[in-house]
Amino acid sequence: MSDSFWSHLLVPKGTNRFESLIRPIAIDTGSLQATRAAPKHTAALTEFLEQFFGSPPMTLKPILDPSHEIILFVQEQNTVVASIRYKYAGRFDNHPIHIIDCFCIHPSKRKMGLATKLLATLHKYTNDRDLKYSLFLKEGQPLPYQEPLYSSAYVFRCSRHIRLSGPLKDPLSPLKAERLIRAYQTLRPEMLWIYDIRNTNQRWFFWKEGLQFVLFCVQDARQIFRGGSVGWITALIASEPVPWQPFESLVDSSDYDWIWMDEVWLPEETPVPWFHDGPFHWYAYQWSTNLPKQRFYGLVI
Repeated sequence: MSDSFWSHLLVPKGTNRFESLIRPIAIDTGSLQATRAAPKHTAALTEFLEQFFGSPPMTLKPILDPSHEIILFVQEQNTVVASIRYKYAGRFDNHPIHIIDCFCIHPSKRKMGLATKLLATLHKYTNDRDLKYSLFLKEGQPLPYQEPLYSSAYVFRCSRHIRLSGPLKDPLSPLKAERLIRAYQTLRPEMLWIYDIRNTNQRWFFWKEGLQFVLFCVQDARQIFRGGSVGWITALIASEPVPWQPFESLVDSSDYDWIWMDEVWLPEETPVPWFHDGPFHWYAYQWSTNLPKQRFYGLVI
């Protein structure tokens, strides 16, 4: 993310459950010509992101849907040099929240102000359409001038051939998962949960015995790691302490070769080897909340 874009903004701590923080933009985008993607641009944008987003051994394999997503891109001499996506994620306190991702600048165009101008262009484009509130994920070092909505670190493991924890489980339907979540929220109204049942990228796994339970959502990260597919657990609730055997069995039940998740969800007593990865930070843009940090939450994107 561009430092100069964020240097214009100091976000206060939310004092309400949902606090709107609409900001004016004073950044001159100059002669930047950003185009909203149409289906005919999908192939070129996908190739651009696969080639230049992130760094090996993790490579992005995005699924782009310009018909239902706002994707802005910049071309020079008919070649894509920058892209950014604005995708609906769900509602928080009845406010629509979007995800900013697929933000990529061609290596030859970095450190030249293009990132700042593209962010400012997206800001104006979405605010003009009353799509004001969003989230974005920053991995590694936190942004300057900004207070994250949530910060933690990743853990990951191979999810094939572990089988230390018991029989595999079939996925739970999103409708049944939503009913369980709504019931849990009546007990924990302070939990942060952003989710859209229409999201096609979600698989839910559930175990319950007596008062113990585990429920989580694993999403396709659209990435390849060491030649294998990557699943990303983005929402989890459980009894405490988290029962390690059913938890690991549910992880093994996914269809992915590798699983990434928040380290706070790791069962305290699990003997299954998980590896620590780097830090990550979720930021809210143009909104904030006074909800306290919780171990269990859901950001299903």
